[in-house]
Amino acid sequence: MKNALSILGTGVYLPPARPVRDVVAEAGQDPSGHQGWDNCCHALEDDHPSTMGATALRKALEDANVDPGELKLVLFAGMSRDYLPSWSVATEIMKACGAEAHCMGLDMTIGCLGALSALDMAQGWLATHGGGVAAIVAAERWTYTIDYTSIENMGLWGHSDGAAATIVSHDTSHDAKATFCGAEFFAQNDLNGTVLIEYGGTRHPIAPPGVTPFERKLMGLSRNDLRQRYSDGYSNSFKALKARFDCNPERVIINQTANLFLHLIASVIEIPIEKFLVTGHETGHVGSADILIGLDRLLHSDGVKEPYLVAGSTPYAFGSGLIMPT
Repeated sequence: MKNALSILGTGVYLPPARPVRDVVAEAGQDPSGHQGWDNCCHALEDDHPSTMGATALRKALEDANVDPGELKLVLFAGMSRDYLPSWSVATEIMKACGAEAHCMGLDMTIGCLGALSALDMAQGWLATHGGGVAAIVAAERWTYTIDYTSIENMGLWGHSDGAAATIVSHDTSHDAKATFCGAEFFAQNDLNGTVLIEYGGTRHPIAPPGVTPFERKLMGLSRNDLRQRYSDGYSNSFKALKARFDCNPERVIINQTANLFLHLIASVIEIPIEKFLVTGHETGHVGSADILIGLDRLLHSDGVKEPYLVAGSTPYAFGSGLIMPT
């Protein structure tokens, strides 16, 4: 397939996992209503997006048998940051891992759709730059933004910190473990801001006294409306993928957004939940890193032996990609 992207290796870093119910109970809230993931990972004191991402990338480079000097592009696809822009997480990871001056570091931000978008971007970037090797890194440290005392934020209780990375290439000089064919996307622009960190930007640079500046707020849609929007988003991106590649994958790697949402998505795309690679009960929802964590799990267990749908979303955008055996 023209411009298909070889997946050479993967790596994951996760802090220790803890039962979600224990975390919530320690915060003083009754966890009995929680129906989400069993466990969540909370960053250690010195864990930050760049350090966790660098650890995951080193593991991916070793897994791929690729020297960091070969990298031409490093894409950081997480939402979390050590510092505000123009400080670059990708460039900090490059420095930590020994990438050379011919390598470009770019930071992307599109919520939990980051890893899939980065795979699609790396595919095009390498094709127009004469091939070579690229790294995609996703890392999140966001559990500190969650109010575990709030029932309204129950949907966030299973979110986790951690990182994952993959090495990809258009070249044939390295052994490929799988092939990324491409992705299709579907946007719902009016849902921008559904999950909002209100303070810190130009509109509200400083939080009022007594207000937590980094708290994430769930805004706008009712639960039923949100379910319908997610149904539309996943359905439309998957239809576009099947039309483009004339494929009908029967297995799924997907963001671990929420346990109940995966069942909803399974019914929408008409693939049984038993065919989903589910990591959330062990790792929680690690945001943009989920897809790469799932890919790592697959490559280091059975391997890619049949076509896989790779699906991800943020409230305002949805994507479906295709991974095939080599």
